[in-house]
Amino acid sequence: MEELELGNIEKQIFDLLYDGLSISEFEQWVYNTSELQLIITPEDYLSLISLDYKSKHARAEIEKILDKYINYGKFETIRVINLLNKALNKDKNIGEILRQFYDMYCNGYCFFEDLGLGYGLACEVPLKYANSWEKLSDEQKTDIITGFYPQIESDIKRAIDWIESKKILLTGLQDDMNRWQFIDNRTSCEKKSTVWMEAENKTGVSVKRRKLDTNKKGK
Repeated sequence: MEELELGNIEKQIFDLLYDGLSISEFEQWVYNTSELQLIITPEDYLSLISLDYKSKHARAEIEKILDKYINYGKFETIRVINLLNKALNKDKNIGEILRQFYDMYCNGYCFFEDLGLGYGLACEVPLKYANSWEKLSDEQKTDIITGFYPQIESDIKRAIDWIESKKILLTGLQDDMNRWQFIDNRTSCEKKSTVWMEAENKTGVSVKRRKLDTNKKGK
């Protein structure tokens, strides 16, 4: 996503908010980056260099000062794409990333139905072995993740394509219930799940079942 590449200043802010840059590292960057004065107002620059970076409220104060300069939609898009690419490349923490997708689904990103509810929930509550991901051995975690392939790869690529083609536009904003807001330009066909299927239970009531589970039973 070339158009979403971050400049030096944007990257420092992004890393602080989303990617683990420490307050002390950001403080040193502020003191050593004279070009910052060309980007923000003199008042905001003075506020940054005068800030008590040892305060427990420092991060919130930094974000308050820089809020008007932050494109939250751009930042959120990069954050989500980074997570999707890590999952696609089988990052060593893929189980935790899928659990994040489940959390994101629960907090407004309904387009993560397949990745979050289909795969992430299976990691969050791995009923095959235990009731939590933390209680699993490395072998058990690998077994669960392996069972998602090859279907999960196409589902991750589909989500990436939605965002890169602007079928899904992330705003980086949350509503009063702290649910993530986004614009959904997908067609009804594109919204159809590849993970879930409608099926009837013994009483004839229509329920959703994971196709992965159905396929395993058929083996």
